[in-house]
Parts: sequence; C-alpha cells; structure tokens
Amino acid sequence: MGFTLLRGAALVLALFLAGPAVAQDLSGHAGPVSAMAATQDALLSGGFDGRVILWGADAQSARRVLRFHDGNVTAVAILSDGRFVTGGQDGRVAVWADTDQQPALVTAHGVSPVSALAVASDDGRIAVGFWDGRVAILDPDQGEIAATQAHAGRVSGLAFLTTGDLVSVGADLRFTRWDRGLAPQARAGLPDLPNGLARAGDRLAVIFAEGSLRLFSADGALLPERFLSDRPLIAIAATPAIVAAAAVDGAIWMLAADSLQFRAGIPADTGPVWALALSGDTLFAGAATGAIRRYATADGTLIGGGLTAAVDTFHDGSRGADVYRACAICHSLAPGDHSRAGPSLHGIFDRPIASVAGYAFSPALGDLDIVWTPRTVAELFEFGPDAYTPGSRMPDQRVADPADRQALVEFLERASR
Repeated sequence: MGFTLLRGAALVLALFLAGPAVAQDLSGHAGPVSAMAATQDALLSGGFDGRVILWGADAQSARRVLRFHDGNVTAVAILSDGRFVTGGQDGRVAVWADTDQQPALVTAHGVSPVSALAVASDDGRIAVGFWDGRVAILDPDQGEIAATQAHAGRVSGLAFLTTGDLVSVGADLRFTRWDRGLAPQARAGLPDLPNGLARAGDRLAVIFAEGSLRLFSADGALLPERFLSDRPLIAIAATPAIVAAAAVDGAIWMLAADSLQFRAGIPADTGPVWALALSGDTLFAGAATGAIRRYATADGTLIGGGLTAAVDTFHDGSRGADVYRACAICHSLAPGDHSRAGPSLHGIFDRPIASVAGYAFSPALGDLDIVWTPRTVAELFEFGPDAYTPGSRMPDQRVADPADRQALVEFLERASR
C-alpha cells in the first residue's frame, strides 16, 4: 500500500520533529509544507498541520498565520488583487482578503479532498480539482459557476492558459483542455501517472510518478521530456523560463522551460519536498521538517545557510531540550524573534498570555486570564491548547508523560531568560 500511496502523491506523512531552522529559512509549520504559491510580492504556504501562512514581502517573517481547514491544507493560490485561496483535506475552498481573519467566501464541506487549485490571470476565476475527479470553477465573489466530472480519479494538476481555457491532468492518465464553461476542447492520453502540473509560458509541464518531467502543448501534444529520477516526482513549479521539480527523496532539479536543459540541481538532504514555488530569482522548497528553504535559481545555491546551525544555540543536552525540539519548529528563544509561526518564548514566565509586543495573537486569547508560570505551561501541555487556550491557532498537542512536561518546564526556565 505504501508504494501505491507514494505514486498517488502521498497525502499522509508522519510529522518529523526536527531542530529549528536558522532565521534565514522560513520556519512556521509544525510538520511538512504541503502547498505553496508565490508572486513578486507574496509567499503563501499551507501545511500538514492545518496552518496557512502568508509571509512578509521580505520572505523572512510570518505576516499572518491562519487555521481554518479541518486537516491538511492541500492547495493554495494567490489572486492578482492580493486575495488568496486555500483548499483542504476537508473538501472546502476559502477565499481570503489580505487582512481579514475569516474567509470572505467559503464552500461547503466536500465529500472529497481538494487536490489542486489554479487562478486565471485575466478574470480571477478559480479552478478547483478534487480527489474524486471533479473540477469546479469558482467566482471569488459569488462561488461556484461551473462543475464537471473531469477525471476518473484524482485531479493531479490544473493550469489556466493565457486564452482563459483550463488544462487538467488526472489519475485516469488523461490530459484535457476545457473552455470557460468546462466543455472539453482537446484530450490526450498520458504515458504514466501524473503527480502535478504547472504552466511554463505557452507550455504545460507535468511531473510523473515514474520520475519523468514532460512538456505538452495546450492541446496535449508531447514536447520535450526528461527522465530525472527513479523516485516519484511529487512537486513542481514553473515560470516562462524555469521549471523546477522535486522527487520524494527531496532531490530538486531546475531546468530550462523551453528545452528541459539542466540548469541546477539540489541533492536530497532534508527528506521529501511536497511543495515548490518560484518568484524572481528564488526557488522556495517546503521541507518535511516544516521549514521553507530558499535557493538561487541561477545555480541552486542555498540562501540562508541551512537547517543545522541553530540547534546548538538552544540545546543543552537535557531531556527538556529534547522535548523542546517540537516547540522550536514554531517558537524561537531569541528576544523579539517572531519569524516563526508562534511568538518568541524569551521571557515567557510571569508574562500574561498574548501580551508580548510584536506578535499578532489570536483575538480569543485576549479574553483569557492566564499568566505563564511553570504550572500553567505544564497544564497547557497536559490538557492541550484546544482545551486550555480555546481559540488559539496553536496545533492541539500534548506531552503525555508528566516527567517530560516537568523536564520541558525546567528547560524553559533556564533557556528563556
């Protein structure tokens, strides 16, 4: 079953609890990053932890952290007017304004998870693909305007053409071009199971489970193709100049969009890469650890320095430091460092909840009468955030062993001063 699931793009993965990234990597998701989209002004990410993060224009800090979907965030997209779209394992699609904490438009819970999203550049229409093979077109203000059973199996990828037509690929090994009313205009067979689709100028780039990247015309004619790996390819991003693809072992390739000529390669070193995004001269790669790494598209050079240097800055060899590794994915111990999904824990003890300056807390926390002490921190992880701090965006998690909770508290008393 594991191999079959991998070839189907593998939505289930155990969360990896690793040490934190250094500041130059974007650290905010408590588990693998499952979806990303980028423009010149914004980076949007969704994770297995249910979080959606809108990153600042400098791609260094989390501007907004949202929790809305039940389960994984499976797809994200950015509209040209600054709004953005998220889709989830719960089958829902949400359209968000740039500043609101609640979505402006939400579809009903679906019977099938969202598998792909795409946005038309000419009029903002949103295409939604589902695991059961359906494709729907949404108006971002009014909701659904068209829908069809597009494939017999998961919709693996969607892309709008400059003409306004939509292209989809699916688990039934079909490539289909649709008009604005979702009437089919062209169909072609695919040689293997597709795992993703991205538009590269006037061409469509498709990744496959058998490790190949292939280019197609708008009507499905096969153009250049290149075998990259004996592992399934599971993530893709493209611009008119570059196509980037990642394999399940974490290896990444950057290729010329017209010829698939090799430009740069990034070896596997952090586990599976489930999401890629391109903006300008930067490639963003979502690591299984929850960090988002940045690479120069010119030569694949890592921007920021890697994922290991920060571990020794907080680890003192204690059991409490080991327990804290899970916390470090979302919280820094440095004063004023709110670049991760949660606020810095520096100086946490004797501080009222939601009181640290410089971090946008969930509004519901302002109504809670909690002062952080060794006892209240231990209770937070005994009962879980959903029960102890209702309304928090913190994922519900507990430290079941009382000895581990005590070790964590003792470590924080030393390290947060």
